[in-house]
Amino acid sequence: MPTLRRSIPSLSALATFEAAARLTSFTNAAAELGVTQAAVSRQIKLLEHDLNTRLFVRANRKVVLTASGAALAATVSTAFDSMAEMIETIRQPISQNVVEVGASMAFCHFWILPRLSAFRAQHPLVKLKLIADDGITDLRRDRLDLAFRFGKPPFADARSLASTPDEAFPVCSPALLRQRGMTADGADLVHLPLIASDILNPSWLTWRSWALGVGLGDALGRASDRSGLHFNHYIDTIQAAVNGEGVALGWSTLLKGHLDEGRLVRLGRHSLATQERYHLLVPNGRVPSAPATTFIDWVISAFG
Repeated sequence: MPTLRRSIPSLSALATFEAAARLTSFTNAAAELGVTQAAVSRQIKLLEHDLNTRLFVRANRKVVLTASGAALAATVSTAFDSMAEMIETIRQPISQNVVEVGASMAFCHFWILPRLSAFRAQHPLVKLKLIADDGITDLRRDRLDLAFRFGKPPFADARSLASTPDEAFPVCSPALLRQRGMTADGADLVHLPLIASDILNPSWLTWRSWALGVGLGDALGRASDRSGLHFNHYIDTIQAAVNGEGVALGWSTLLKGHLDEGRLVRLGRHSLATQERYHLLVPNGRVPSAPATTFIDWVISAFG
């Protein structure tokens, strides 16, 4: 072991090198590590002196790895990833009864919250912490116990425990149909106001991609381009549709409650089933705790 310790440089120097190699910038590495650019440069120089070889070629505004630097970077990155994954696997949560669950804001709002009281009534001792975020999450990095994700496996950071399919179709309020003198089956989408949404997930559909997918051509896509109402979040899109502002592209998994209770109605018979599904994920290598297993079983039952 003493020989091993003498042969390996300090972990601090290797961590600094890994950040600089990954970001190809001493300045960006310093920002990530919370130190000065001079401190990064000093660590790299000490490491190069220790190894008696150059690891970077300094260029304008960036650094380029030498052949030796590239070889070391690949090994160090793999080793750090393995250590991080193992640490996250064996790390125990502070409270054994708290289950941290990640989901998109729309899934949390439309699917989890309406069912939350039923879960809590059945399992009052299980504490949930819901993390609603539309950004790209990594279950290992974000330290989530479980997460809902729309997509297709395999996933790099997690394995799927349960899934449910989804399909998309137009929806609007009954009041809008009455105002336009139309029926749900006979509604002319091209002549109805379409509500557009930002696409935060490449798996989501735009009006154009949905229309092309169901064989309606591009007329609906051109109509959506003229849309006078556009939201950056799906929750607002659906609320506007409920308020009678126009037609939204609805997802069956999210809007079942709205449709069952009559706040929204489905228009026409065209529907597009996606290859992507909503998955309940657990981080790779993680054995769910007893409270997490309780939540998992409940979700599997809810997914049907």
